[in-house]
Amino acid sequence: MCGIAGIVRFNNSSVNAVKAVRRMNDAIKHRGPDGDGYLIIDGNKVTSAFGNDTPSTIIESGILHKPTVSIGNIENADAILAHRRLSIIDVQPTGYQPMCNIEKSLWIVHNGEIYNYKELREDLSKLGYRFHTHSDTEVILAAYKQWGADCVNHFNGMWAFVIYDKANQKLFVSRDRFGVKPFYYVHNASCFAFASEQKALLAGGVVEFKPNASAIFDYWIYSNMERQEEGMFSGIVELLPAHNLTINLKTGELKKQKYYTLPYSKEYDNNTFDEKQSVEKIRSLVDDAVRLRLRSDVEVGSCLSGGIDSSSIVSLIHNSNHSALNTFTVAFDDKRIDEGHWAEIISKHTQSNAHVVKPNSAELLGDLKNLIYCQDIPIWSTSTYAQYRVMQLIKETGIKVVLDGQGGDELFAGYESYYFYYLQDILNTYGVSSFIKASKEIQKLVPSLKQYFKQMVLKEYLFRLPVKQQLTARLSIHNELKYLNRDFLNQHVSQLDEKPRVAESVNEALSNDFNNSLLKSYLKCEDRCSMWHSVESRTPFSDDIKLIEYVFSIPSKYKIQGGKLKPLLREAMRGIVPQQVLDRKDKKGYMTPGPTWIADIHKDLRYIFDNPVLDDFMDRKKILQDYDKLFNNPNKPDNNRIFKLIAFPLWLTIFSEKQPLP
Repeated sequence: MCGIAGIVRFNNSSVNAVKAVRRMNDAIKHRGPDGDGYLIIDGNKVTSAFGNDTPSTIIESGILHKPTVSIGNIENADAILAHRRLSIIDVQPTGYQPMCNIEKSLWIVHNGEIYNYKELREDLSKLGYRFHTHSDTEVILAAYKQWGADCVNHFNGMWAFVIYDKANQKLFVSRDRFGVKPFYYVHNASCFAFASEQKALLAGGVVEFKPNASAIFDYWIYSNMERQEEGMFSGIVELLPAHNLTINLKTGELKKQKYYTLPYSKEYDNNTFDEKQSVEKIRSLVDDAVRLRLRSDVEVGSCLSGGIDSSSIVSLIHNSNHSALNTFTVAFDDKRIDEGHWAEIISKHTQSNAHVVKPNSAELLGDLKNLIYCQDIPIWSTSTYAQYRVMQLIKETGIKVVLDGQGGDELFAGYESYYFYYLQDILNTYGVSSFIKASKEIQKLVPSLKQYFKQMVLKEYLFRLPVKQQLTARLSIHNELKYLNRDFLNQHVSQLDEKPRVAESVNEALSNDFNNSLLKSYLKCEDRCSMWHSVESRTPFSDDIKLIEYVFSIPSKYKIQGGKLKPLLREAMRGIVPQQVLDRKDKKGYMTPGPTWIADIHKDLRYIFDNPVLDDFMDRKKILQDYDKLFNNPNKPDNNRIFKLIAFPLWLTIFSEKQPLP
């Protein structure tokens, strides 16, 4: 797990590639504090260079790809690839990057883990390939040489990597199927530059900070983060999940290709489906996914919320006779949102070393700027702070790698929102009487079902109104939108004319959330929170391709049964996870006392609305007039929207003022 950056100059442009890439690499030092490295490309000449943070053991080593010059002695170059190292697999000097194959015809900078690298290495060895390291990164190079761009279809894991193909004078770039690892780039007449985080591209000076009003409109109206390729920063493009990219170093031509689409069952039911065999298959696949993600040359811990997903992971690790496991949990004194007692049950069951953090409002206030800056974009909920503090606790304990249950809800249908599609399936398949019966079953489990369904109907069908009526309706429904600049809203109201497809089944809804949507947003928060604290987070439910494809091949009928969410995972984990945890119905997730925290600190945040830079997007006068009414509501339910009125102006101010690193 690392950070990557790089730049390619076009047409002898005046861009100083060395200064730019060093600034970019320094801006993401948190992603790889164990060292840095550079690959200098001038025509066909390739030189490996060390930086200020490269350990002497690397410089003095005898490895094939050892750096031979200081980056400080390089004035400029046609192209430079840069790497920040967090040593996880092959922690010896041989794991240093940029890395090459034995022939030195291919070089790579890689962020992520290919978990099936041992199996691939064995297959490639049989084909005649030789290896000079024990890392998964070198396996990528051999796979690329053997299969070309199709190599990514052989990988099980998370990745964002750039390969310099010397013979073809091109860069080959790939991002994993579901967006666990990030990749951003700038492409213009002067250069192609890339990095693991947007802030690095700003620090490198290859693009200036300019808010993307279109993406900001999406953020406020739909709570979307990076729905389009160009997100909150104008000029910075995200390489979408499941995409490859090539850059011709001579012509600057950029080509993108989608290499994968997740298939899913479009059937509601299948007479040949054997539920018992399916549960056994899921148990085996989840166990394999967790086992693969325990591959590491450093100690592995696990996040533990007390929910079914993380509890399954921790229990499976325990069953594998792994040494005493370190688990990490966030807890609160407010029992309405606290899951600490559930996590305690799992910790006792698995005899793990439990570590617990209890964030408070004063700590949130102190960390708020770092929280927003590390995320690169304005988040929408204080829940991200809970995750941030868990990752901080992990770092303080000295753990570098943790497993996490992210993706379990989108894979196994764990959100109450899926009831909407479940009932839609039943109505379409069995008719009104079955629909009514199923609705009553759910209402026993979810007393607030009517209010929840009202929100779902608005979400799915509001877009059918003419755009001006739709905007009026949204303003009346979502109070925080009234505090935005009306000119800004009116200028972008045409975006409401986009007609999204309404999912027609549970499986389609799950597919929508799994692909470049809800899950990707959560994975982005996970990546930034973990890597800010130099921790690698592994998410078996989000990237194990065998598990994911199998679960999506199961008909919709079996994803929710008798009103019970996640029935397949619950049954698969029976006998592994304590029964009381499997049977719990009070799903909470990373809930925090958001309204209470905001009320506690709101007086200390008033200053953020003094900045005129906000006027293009917000009505500062109205916000200040209603300030206490807006932010001093400690007993109000957290709707994950009011915090946006704090996060957004802080984001805009932080990045407007942030200067490139010296």
